[in-house]
Amino acid sequence: MYQFYYVDRDATIYEQFTDRNTGIDSILELTKIACGSRSNGGDFYANTFNSRILLDFSGQLSLLASAISSREIPPVGTGIGSSSVYLSLRASDATDLLTAYTLEAYPVSESWSNGNGNYNDLPPITNGVSWYYRTSADLLTTWNTASAASGNEFGVTNRAGGGTWVTGSSYEASQSFSFQSPDIRMNVTDIVKHWVNNDTPNYGFVLKRPYSDEISGEILGSLKFFSRETNTIYVPKLEVAWNDVNLSGTGSVTEVSSNELYVPYIKNLRESYKETDIATLRIGARPEYPLKNYSTTESHYLTNYRLPSGSYYSVKDSITEETIIPFDTTATQISCDTNGNYFRLRLSTFMPERYYKIVIKSIHDVNNVQIHDNGYYFKVIR
Repeated sequence: MYQFYYVDRDATIYEQFTDRNTGIDSILELTKIACGSRSNGGDFYANTFNSRILLDFSGQLSLLASAISSREIPPVGTGIGSSSVYLSLRASDATDLLTAYTLEAYPVSESWSNGNGNYNDLPPITNGVSWYYRTSADLLTTWNTASAASGNEFGVTNRAGGGTWVTGSSYEASQSFSFQSPDIRMNVTDIVKHWVNNDTPNYGFVLKRPYSDEISGEILGSLKFFSRETNTIYVPKLEVAWNDVNLSGTGSVTEVSSNELYVPYIKNLRESYKETDIATLRIGARPEYPLKNYSTTESHYLTNYRLPSGSYYSVKDSITEETIIPFDTTATQISCDTNGNYFRLRLSTFMPERYYKIVIKSIHDVNNVQIHDNGYYFKVIR
């Protein structure tokens, strides 16, 4: 099962503009200007400049901690029976990227204020977090660090700022990319476990390139992501996923034949659900082209067939075709009790006033995989 928690606040901090706030910008950006590269005006940069992204889920993680306490969601961790957490950002644009690169996330170690600035504000807004300041340029609340040192053979800078964060093996997360989409889905289970267990204060994530990339002379390009203020569905979020499968009824219900096509159908799918609902959706299945025969036994259409045990569901936005919940061999396996197949959806995971559709995948073996996209639509309402 999946539960999503959407970001409370976010901002990009730019080394080139040490006091500029971007707290309500619709875009988050990881960019690097390499020393010696040419600016739009034709001049060469004498220094290297990076940007980093701050994301805070503190309020949402309080809800996660409460759900864990009430046993609605398993404890966060890596063991059997625990839940995993992924940081998810959707890319809006990417330019001049290397074919292979890595991004990192750490827990921020000092408090910061979101502010109400945009990158293009003139004059720049300085009353929120920036590269140099945690809260406001007027209050002189600087980051307690000199971690922003960056340079190369053409020049070296050491501008204090750029955030502060906790390091250590269980306080680090990363994702590597190679010839693939720049969308981020990074496993941050260890970091979130520290927060929900109150092992360390929660001031959010800093998302950045590795330090070796920040100080290198390479041009690494720009990665842009949708922020909390986007007018799209692609708000940064934490995906909490866990295995809630129940296969106790597989011996009691007849499995569909692997030698023929079959049609699954959702018996109790409603047109709409409230965002506070937790829906249990029952799945039936029947042969698509049943063989004609004369029999005094029960019809194919009345037999309660079940899907193979290796069956999974996915949910997509019906307009954009964006996958909201992916096929996941752990978190979206379809259950089976003595009444047949079913799975549960927590509707608070979905943005309200939108339509979604369910897709089903069944795996008989590596050579027999069937995808069923048969128009199972529903709407989430407030």
